[in-house]
Amino acid sequence: MKQPFRHKWIVIATAALSLSLLAAALALVLKGTAGPPRSLLETASRPFLRLFSAASEQIRQVSDYFQGIDRLREENAALRQELEEREKEAQAGLLAAAENQRLRSLLDFTAVSQDLTLEPAWVIARSPDNWQGTVTIDKGTSQGVRAGQCVIDAGGALVGRVKEAGGSWAAVTLLCDGSFQMAGMATSSGVLGPLEGDLSLLPQGKLKLTCLTKEDPVRAGEGVVTFAAQESYPSGLVVGRVTALEEDPGGLTRSAILTPAADLDNLGQVFVVTAFWEDQ
Repeated sequence: MKQPFRHKWIVIATAALSLSLLAAALALVLKGTAGPPRSLLETASRPFLRLFSAASEQIRQVSDYFQGIDRLREENAALRQELEEREKEAQAGLLAAAENQRLRSLLDFTAVSQDLTLEPAWVIARSPDNWQGTVTIDKGTSQGVRAGQCVIDAGGALVGRVKEAGGSWAAVTLLCDGSFQMAGMATSSGVLGPLEGDLSLLPQGKLKLTCLTKEDPVRAGEGVVTFAAQESYPSGLVVGRVTALEEDPGGLTRSAILTPAADLDNLGQVFVVTAFWEDQ
């Protein structure tokens, strides 16, 4: 669309140049002519001179117009580059703010909890099917990660336990996996029981506090934490909350259905508890 427009003004410029040459020729002729012929030539050339003057003005305006377009293009290019740089800075700022928030949450957690040695790691893969609740992290034995260690999120909520570890990686069994087992305690009632994953609850991302009697005063909404019966992992790590109670087959015991405090569907950065100290 722009090329025909430019060609139009090239034609005008060419015509103006021709008129300029014609005007110059007439001026030379008039210079050497006197009397009626000169007057006649002046009268005849006057329209051409006016046309030349108008064409020259239009050429000047067109030149200014194109110069203005070039300046606008340069300004637009500079503005686009500045906008891209601002967007990159804003994105970096958001990432830094998110990282800062995670670290603040972790500091708040460790300030009110037992002494823990934590190894930060990132989740790099998830189990490829619906029959497992496992993830792979990017830290392993080279960083002190071992099987059986607990894994928590930035808020201190339990994510799962290390199943196996290589030099620079480790597989983590999540709370909701059918093979997950730990000891837990209901925080309000003080009732103890095994924490177990259940294959039927895996799609919902939930687990159970099992082997409860009908007399155990566990209630919906009650919090549940880890309980280190054999001291192989720390007590007091937040597991989740009771969302329902159901009778076990046979009707002799009950189980509390728990919703984990950690967001198991959106795990990013996690922390492996490589060592801990508890008051005796």
